[in-house]
Amino acid sequence: MDVVEILDKYQTGKRNFQGIDLSGANLRQTDLSQIDFSQAMLNEADFTDANLEQAIFNRASLNLSNFTQAKLTKANFKLASLQSALLYKASLDKAQLQKANLTDAILKRAFLREASLDRAKLTSADLSGANLIDADLSEADLTGANLSKAFLQGANLFRASLAGANLTQTVLTGATMPDGRVATK
Repeated sequence: MDVVEILDKYQTGKRNFQGIDLSGANLRQTDLSQIDFSQAMLNEADFTDANLEQAIFNRASLNLSNFTQAKLTKANFKLASLQSALLYKASLDKAQLQKANLTDAILKRAFLREASLDRAKLTSADLSGANLIDADLSEADLTGANLSKAFLQGANLFRASLAGANLTQTVLTGATMPDGRVATK
């Protein structure tokens, strides 16, 4: 199935595209809200400016995919692989990214308010300037991540690994730190 066929079927009301292989597909500026791409192969796909609100990407492979400025509010990425994915300025508010692999992903200036990133792997990820207010990062691996100028007010970092992370000018007021204490600034 190619992109045109998927878009046609989506327009007729079909939402289930589990397990499909669309690696390298151009889905820029498409409206695919509530689509189900569970276990799909979407490596190097381009979702720039796409509307993917409430989309399901459970266990999907999205390595090197481009989600620049995509609307991903309430999207589900549980156990998905997003290694080296580009999520610059993406809207991921209330998204579910539990146990997702975001190693080397670029989430610079992304919106992740109230997102669930518990046990996610964010090793060497760029989260500079990201909005992570009230996000759940408990037990997340943020080893070597860039969190400079990020907003983490009220975030849960309990048992998160921050070894080698860049926290320059990061706002942590009210955040629960890895050791359980609450940050005051």
